[in-house]
Amino acid sequence: MIKLFAMDLDGTSLDNNSILRKETIDALKKLDENGIKFVFTSGRAMPSVRYLMSLTGIDNPFVTNNGALAMINKEKPIYTKGIDDKKIKELINFSENNELSYQFYDVDTYYSNRIRPERFNHLKKDSQYGMNYQVNFSFSTNPLKELNNRKNTALKFQIFPDVEKKEEKIIVLEKVKELDLYATSSNDKVIEIMEKDVNKFNGISEIGSFLGINKNEIAAIGDQDNDIPMLENSILSFAMGNSIDKVKEVCDYTVSTNENFGLVEAINIVLEKNSHV
Repeated sequence: MIKLFAMDLDGTSLDNNSILRKETIDALKKLDENGIKFVFTSGRAMPSVRYLMSLTGIDNPFVTNNGALAMINKEKPIYTKGIDDKKIKELINFSENNELSYQFYDVDTYYSNRIRPERFNHLKKDSQYGMNYQVNFSFSTNPLKELNNRKNTALKFQIFPDVEKKEEKIIVLEKVKELDLYATSSNDKVIEIMEKDVNKFNGISEIGSFLGINKNEIAAIGDQDNDIPMLENSILSFAMGNSIDKVKEVCDYTVSTNENFGLVEAINIVLEKNSHV
C-alpha cells in the first residue's frame, strides 16, 4: 500500500506557467483524505516549496534543494546537509577562472557576483511571478562572505555552462568529481551541485523514517535527471509525458504531460491500486 507520494514541482505538479492549478490541488486533497502523504520534492529553495504547499491548505512534509533540506512541516526541518565552505570557495574560484556564471543558495537566499541583478526582477517577492519563488537575493563581489555573515551554509551550488560548448560541461563535472560532490540537473542549461549523498530520495527517506513509512510504501513522479534517484528507489514510479527519455526508461508508468494533468492521472492510479490492497 502506498502511504507517501513524492512529487517533483516544475514540469510535474506545476503547469508551464509555474501554476499549481485547482484540478491538481483537488487531486492532492484526495490523497490526503485517503491517508496518503503527498510530499513536494524539488530543487527549489525552501520558501518557494513552502509557499506552494500552503496553496493546498495542508501542512505536509516537503523536500527542497534536491534533498539537502527536508521539512516535516512548514516550520520544522528534520534533515539538512550543506556544502562545506572550503568546497564552495573552490567552486567559486573555478567558476570565475573559467568565466562560468554561477549562483548558490542557502535556505532562503540566492548568492552570486556574476549574474546581473536586473535579471531577477521577475522573481522578487513583490512581483506576481515571484510569489511562486519567495526567495531573497544577495549580489556582491564576495558572495561567500555574505553567506558567512548570515551564519548560514550553502545547500546547493549551480553552474551554467554554455549549452553549445560541451567542453564546459565536461570540466565542470570533472571539478565536481575532484571535490567529491554530487551533480545533477533539472534542465540542460544548469549543473546543480550538492554534497555527496544528497539527492531527492535520501530527503524523502528521512521523512519516511520520521513517519514510519518504508521504501515499499513510497511512490514518486518526476520529469528530469534530478528526479531519477527517487524514481528508481520507489516501489511505484511515474514519468510525466514531458519527461526526458532517461526518466521514462526507469519508471513503471508514463502519464500525460504537466499541461494535461499527468499528476492527476498518476494520483488516480495510486488511489485505484490502494483500493485493491
